Amino acid sequence: MAGDVISGVVLGIGAPNRTRDGRAVQCGIVLGDDHGLCRIFADYEGAMDRISLWDRVSARVHVHAADQRAESWKLDDASVTGKVSDSQEKRSILDSCLLSCGECDPIDFLDQSRRSIGVVRPVQVGMGYGMEVRDYDDSPDWVMTQCETPQKPYLSWCSDAGKSHRHQICAHEGYEWIRRNQSRTSQLFDNMRITDIDWDKWLVVGNTKDRRNVWVVVHVHRLKKTAVPPTLAGFSIADGRPSEWPYLRHEEIAARRVASTGQQLLFTT
Repeated sequence: MAGDVISGVVLGIGAPNRTRDGRAVQCGIVLGDDHGLCRIFADYEGAMDRISLWDRVSARVHVHAADQRAESWKLDDASVTGKVSDSQEKRSILDSCLLSCGECDPIDFLDQSRRSIGVVRPVQVGMGYGMEVRDYDDSPDWVMTQCETPQKPYLSWCSDAGKSHRHQICAHEGYEWIRRNQSRTSQLFDNMRITDIDWDKWLVVGNTKDRRNVWVVVHVHRLKKTAVPPTLAGFSIADGRPSEWPYLRHEEIAARRVASTGQQLLFTT
């Protein structure tokens, strides 16, 4: 089967979702060395359970009709090749991924530019949260997916452009906390340091497959503020990259997807 290999760093892992045919699937956001910000997805049992946040991975992927978003790839196999553990390196990576949108609201900019993934910095003042108690489905198997959880966590935040947002938090860590701690689910937001002004935050956001203008928070990154100069002075994961990286041009993304199918051979015979 034709395909491609994405090498990069895992920046977010969403909680499992239930498909219409009853399968539990999971997605992750990867900063690919060559692919930029991209999405990998697979059945819950399989390659996805081998990777975790901040892993350096090598992922074998292919284009799949189940998800036609340009940045999405179906995961066939994955191996962990390393781990990002230094907080300053994490900060540098996250800062390098921040969406540059001028005075425009980042979510509006992502919609207008037909992107499905972004990394944004919320304004700390005014950040809030909520937990919606809802009707839910019974799980048909041992996996508790998002729709089978009685609580749904939300994050409220404001952009530099002054626009307010309220998005579901779909981070795997969030739903795992809810599943394991039914009597103290609200502590999730303390764990994420949502209102703690001593921690910097970055939001990895993505839109949904069936409703492209609906956005969720795939992960809330938080790092303790520090006055200590970075130990990786001058280091930038974006060094030598095009100015728009890791938000690749649509033409480049399309070319990669076509090449992964082997269709380019039609033009070389």
